[in-house]
Amino acid sequence: MVGIDIESATRFKNWSEQNLNRVFSKTEICYAKKFKNFYEHLAGFYCVKEALVKALNNKTLKFNEIEVLHTQTGKPYVSLNQQIKSQLSLSNFNEIEISISHSQGFAVAVVLLNKTKEK
Repeated sequence: MVGIDIESATRFKNWSEQNLNRVFSKTEICYAKKFKNFYEHLAGFYCVKEALVKALNNKTLKFNEIEVLHTQTGKPYVSLNQQIKSQLSLSNFNEIEISISHSQGFAVAVVLLNKTKEK
């Protein structure tokens, strides 16, 4: 399954601290603050969350239960709560791959859910 989303970074510029904390984890906010284009990074994280909702076809997922983290080499990955992991398992998905890109005030993300191969 595939999900994709695109967002304008300006969407997040007027968000209150409370709204940011409702959608993004402290780790995500701290990571984004390291960069000059802070809002583009937040938009990228938001895109991942929205793309995952689309890929799973589950609008009941809460964005604060999906966290975008990074490996030591900078590759982004998704950290999920147990409920979402269970849903993936029931659907035979065993891997989530993500890609995030941002440029000139926009961010885009693609989420690919890979199914367990039957033997």
